[in-house]
Amino acid sequence: MTDTSPEAISRRLREVSRLSDLRPDRRLDAKIDLAPEGVAARLREASDLYTLSLQLAEMGASHRG
Repeated sequence: MTDTSPEAISRRLREVSRLSDLRPDRRLDAKIDLAPEGVAARLREASDLYTLSLQLAEMGASHRG
């Protein structure tokens, strides 16, 4: 289970910030397309990944017995 205490969240945010690369030539890489089409595409991708993970879990369960 992920620690959701304020201290843990702050620690994770500081670490992600430390690892981020926001040089001017990379800033656009971090932007998210909030147009309806962009949001819909990300939701479809998340749904597809979820479906795939369920299928892989089923396959793993059937191999185990």
